Amino acid sequence: MECAKSFGEKRCDVNANVNTINASFIRMVHMYSALNYRAFSKLGIHPGQLPVLKIVSEQEGISLRELASLLHIKPPTVTVTVQRLEKAGMVRRETDLSDQRINRIYLTEKGAAMKKEMIRLLDENEKILIKGFSKEEIRTLQSFFAKMTENLIQAGADAEEEKQLR
Repeated sequence: MECAKSFGEKRCDVNANVNTINASFIRMVHMYSALNYRAFSKLGIHPGQLPVLKIVSEQEGISLRELASLLHIKPPTVTVTVQRLEKAGMVRRETDLSDQRINRIYLTEKGAAMKKEMIRLLDENEKILIKGFSKEEIRTLQSFFAKMTENLIQAGADAEEEKQLR
């Protein structure tokens, strides 16, 4: 991939070395992630915190373990993210009254406001991402992504089944 520095950013020729779907997809995800990272950095947050804020806002009082399971990441990773969000005043932790080993996570007012701002930024960035696409092309792209996701889920299930047979 041919890249050049301009205005303090690394700019890459998006058509360079586009040989595979994998390379094209990774390049696009990388560029989109960089766009989101720049936007969220201005707010003082990391893009990876959005899924946590979203889930906590939809499932007030969720446990760290449940949160980790929904995000498909290890509990220690969720703990670090929640600690950062707690330090930033966006979530609060409360000990479960019936089982004091469990911490429940709740969104604060600041967290709710931040979630709304992050969603606004994501909407803006999605408009940038799909600029020039027709509605039909967008629907087709969404169906392709859905099929690719199904393929990956099936591959994961097949791998897990194979692992259990050993």
